[in-house]
Amino acid sequence: MSELVSRVRPAAILFDMDGLLIDSERIALASLAVASAHLGIDFPSHVAQRLIGLGRDGGSAVIRGALGESFPLAEFWHAWSQDYLRRVEEGVPAKVEVAATLEYVAAKNVPMAVATSTETPWAKKKLLKAGIHHFFDHVVGRDAVPHGKPAPDLYLEAAARLKTKTSDCWAFEDSLPGLTAAVASGARAHWIPDVAMIESQQLPSGVERVESIAAIREWIR
Repeated sequence: MSELVSRVRPAAILFDMDGLLIDSERIALASLAVASAHLGIDFPSHVAQRLIGLGRDGGSAVIRGALGESFPLAEFWHAWSQDYLRRVEEGVPAKVEVAATLEYVAAKNVPMAVATSTETPWAKKKLLKAGIHHFFDHVVGRDAVPHGKPAPDLYLEAAARLKTKTSDCWAFEDSLPGLTAAVASGARAHWIPDVAMIESQQLPSGVERVESIAAIREWIR
């Protein structure tokens, strides 16, 4: 029903990265399985789902709360990182329609930034590997702000670097922490589903579901 919603051309568009622009959440979950097997741990799938969209600090809090203080957190992250970073070095593909959409938006002179829970250097590397880094005016990673998603800091910082207000921006996300952050920032939030399982009743008020990032091309035409 998105075509029936009235839209004002945004001052800027703010994008999450993992699971939204690049197909990396599946890689992260695969690495989680490898790390769990390495440690001989049966990592619950519902806890793995809750990690999607969070930085390592937020993810650690979820793991501690769900699996207890005895969980070998440092060893787990070390094993996960080794496998995940190896996979990233091999290349992380952009998702379908992403490159064409970013190219179209850039041609329309709408500024774009990334607001991601990944640390900035690794975010830039992933975007370069995917061939889409050059479309963005700024890449704002977890290390750039005091609080990660679901706090609004990443979106507020991304909008500030573009010299605009979040209320004049569109934001696109695939995870519940990310959508919560986008809404809290005042941006117009859109959900493009990926591997994160989100029930409609969990969505923050005002979030619009969109089936493809290609919809942006229609909206700003």
